[in-house]
Amino acid sequence: MDDLDTLAVILPSTMNTAVKHGVDIQAILNKFGVSVDLQNITQSMINLRVLHAIVSEVETKSNIPAIGLQTGKDFDFDFLPYFRTCLVSAPTVRDIFLICMQLKKLLSPILNFTLKESENDAKMALRPDADLSVEDDRLYTEMIFSTLVSQVRKLSKGNYVPTSVSFQHNQTHLLSVYEDFFNCPVLLNQPENQLIYDRHIIDKPLPGGIVEVHMQAKQILEHQIRESPLQKGIGKQITRAMTNQKELLNESIETVAGYLHMSSRTLQRRIAEEGLTLVELKDNLKFKLAKCALKDKDQNIEEISEDLGFSDRHSFTRAFKRWSGMTPTAFRKQKLRKHSE
Repeated sequence: MDDLDTLAVILPSTMNTAVKHGVDIQAILNKFGVSVDLQNITQSMINLRVLHAIVSEVETKSNIPAIGLQTGKDFDFDFLPYFRTCLVSAPTVRDIFLICMQLKKLLSPILNFTLKESENDAKMALRPDADLSVEDDRLYTEMIFSTLVSQVRKLSKGNYVPTSVSFQHNQTHLLSVYEDFFNCPVLLNQPENQLIYDRHIIDKPLPGGIVEVHMQAKQILEHQIRESPLQKGIGKQITRAMTNQKELLNESIETVAGYLHMSSRTLQRRIAEEGLTLVELKDNLKFKLAKCALKDKDQNIEEISEDLGFSDRHSFTRAFKRWSGMTPTAFRKQKLRKHSE
């Protein structure tokens, strides 16, 4: 799980849960070297192992068992407004299930839901696409199931609750906590993690269902999914990180890997799988940033070379000539001339 990331929008609900129960979340974030950039949070990633470690720490510090239930309950898709609109306008519970099955593409790469139906039951099974430890599986499933159950309960005005819930783990001391939260029988040590609902309620109209709004939000959401960091390769993740933190342009692969919350070996492997090198990625971005900066006539070339981490103007000039076949001065004159024509 060291090389698996999830969208960082999950973090604020974890922070809210911690604050609500008097836990110093800032100390925990500092411990794991995590900072929160709300402005870019829909494009920011966090390693799943780090996220689970944070939630586990909150659970320990709060002395509240199954804290993942509270984290999931507090997660209301605040930073994914079109997903939330899809949910609140969903015509039926089935539509809620179907839209939640898209979260794998938008939120977490291991979030794999399957919907099975029989004459009496509709079963949402959660099968993470990764080998998780028992504890990671527990935390992950608690958060996901509590989010889904809370949304269905809220959108049905409290009318629809699961008929039963199944967990793969066998931590029996949590059984009463689960039954109080889910308000139904809970089974442990089962073959699958499952939410089971009455088959006959999933196609009944929901009070707030608006088909037209739901379909519009889905169309916008499909575009957002295409633009999600989870749908982009590691090369684009590195480029985005270096664009946001330009000091990474001249750092080692160990430092870049640390920023992306993965090991340098994992990062090297994923870069190689895309037929890239870190040097190429840095060069390409430096060239792109240099061209953009040179179009600004008020920014002198010494400043540009310093901003990009070159030791002096001559080093920058040599690199730019290698990239473009012309000097920075010649490139600037050409662009300014075309602009004035």
